[in-house]
Amino acid sequence: MFLEGGRYEFDLAQNGAVGVQRFLEGHYDLVLMDIHMPVMDGYQATVAIRQWERERGQQSTPIIALTADAFPEDVDLALDAGCTAHMAKPVRKAALLKAISTYTRIESSRGTGR
Repeated sequence: MFLEGGRYEFDLAQNGAVGVQRFLEGHYDLVLMDIHMPVMDGYQATVAIRQWERERGQQSTPIIALTADAFPEDVDLALDAGCTAHMAKPVRKAALLKAISTYTRIESSRGTGR
């Protein structure tokens, strides 16, 4: 994984429901949301996170949709669900690190590459 051994701390969730639960119980600067997950997909998980943030008057955490679906309508679906951005798989390391930096203002201490 691109982020292992870097300066970022991250959690992995086996499915969207677990991801939402972890988000509700923790603090995250950014969410990388896989769109195609079991139990609860990334669209549903994003909607749940956004609803929870609105109910508490919290600022939106950046959520980047990660999916092999790259048609314009797929981008629209992700943005309509509440994602901040959309990245098509396969994701390049340099693009991922740039997105993390852009949406969190956290700079990577490691070089970029493929």
